[in-house]
Order: sequence, then structure tokens, then C-alpha cells
Amino acid sequence: GDAALNPLHEGRRVEEVKSGLYSTYIGTCTAWFEPYVSPALGVVAGSAVAGSWFGSALLPATLAYSTVKGVGWYDWGNSGLNDHEMKLNGLTKED
Repeated sequence: GDAALNPLHEGRRVEEVKSGLYSTYIGTCTAWFEPYVSPALGVVAGSAVAGSWFGSALLPATLAYSTVKGVGWYDWGNSGLNDHEMKLNGLTKED
């Protein structure tokens, strides 16, 4: 959607799609476990925790996001790294 509609990508829309397609693909393939988090949590911590906002929404989404980002999904800006992560990896900011 962003590559097709964003005016900043005028004239290079295909390149913009290609630049993030592979990393998004390999990252999102790791989020397969998300629907299983709440049922597994129910077994370990009980149905009250699994059925809560924490167990059914926050925890599964957070785990999936961290896995996807860790494997290859790049967020907007800094190739997916925040300032602290860039410093840890010895990288410099691009202007």
C-alpha cells in the first residue's frame, strides 16, 4: 500500500516494494505461533490469564512482533533499528 500511494516513491515504486518484500516475507513466516500463545498460556497459568487482554492480545502480539523483527522485518527508518540498537551494533545514523 505505501509504495503504491506514497508520493515520495514516485518513479521508483517497484524498487520500493522489492526493498522490503523479502525481509517482510522471512520475518512474517516466524509468527506462525501467535494463535497458540493464549491456549498454551491457559494450560500454564490458567484460563483467567489466557482470556485476559494480556494473555489473548498483548502477549501474543508482542512475541510475534519481536520474533518478526528479530528475523528480518524492517520497520520504517534506520533499517528497523532504534538508536540504542544501532549503537549496540556499532552502526551510524544515515542522514
